[in-house]
Amino acid sequence: VLIRSKQGGRPHMVLVDHGLYKQIDDEFRIQYAHLWKSLMLADLHGIHESCKKLGVDKMYTLLAAMLTSRPYDEMMERAKTGSLSANVSTNSKSDKAMIQGYAQHFLQEIFLILGNLPRQMLLLLKMNDCLRHIDYKLGSPTNTLVLAGKYASQAVYEDRIQKSTSWTENLLAWLEYAKVLLRIRIHDMGVWWMEAVSSRRTLMLKSGDDGGGGGSE
Repeated sequence: VLIRSKQGGRPHMVLVDHGLYKQIDDEFRIQYAHLWKSLMLADLHGIHESCKKLGVDKMYTLLAAMLTSRPYDEMMERAKTGSLSANVSTNSKSDKAMIQGYAQHFLQEIFLILGNLPRQMLLLLKMNDCLRHIDYKLGSPTNTLVLAGKYASQAVYEDRIQKSTSWTENLLAWLEYAKVLLRIRIHDMGVWWMEAVSSRRTLMLKSGDDGGGGGSE
């Protein structure tokens, strides 16, 4: 509860709701980071191993779909192409209907997964949904998968450096991290280029329509 003064000096009571707090332990944090790094890179083996360590083995593909709100088939396709994004819009009605149908079809399995996950994971799932909703309301200006994967990769790298016992391990950790950052940079440049080309094409079409609007009588 906050008390602040209004005009005229009268007190104004404000109720602030911060929700729930949970301090996650480092072991879980790093394992969760490994999972998001694998999700971004579409590392199918890494996704399976990370999910298994979080208590989900056979239904790991469903957990991956829950975290990304995309079918696991798209993850398999990205594993083949090496892309960091599926080049699909989560705002379209067809995509929203697909996600809702996915959730209804696997409702029982989803409850089983939630029962097997660590308790601290449940709050992260709730936070993940809140951030996705905010991103959707803002018109999806960011690729949340790449953004989460970027910081997850940083956490994994820092953990490897902290646990390293030789300069060769440090070098290997740095090389792997640098490779991930390079892929992210190339991906971001590709997205920027495609958006620039799309914007230029839109302006040219609009200019053509405006120019062709007038005619001689």
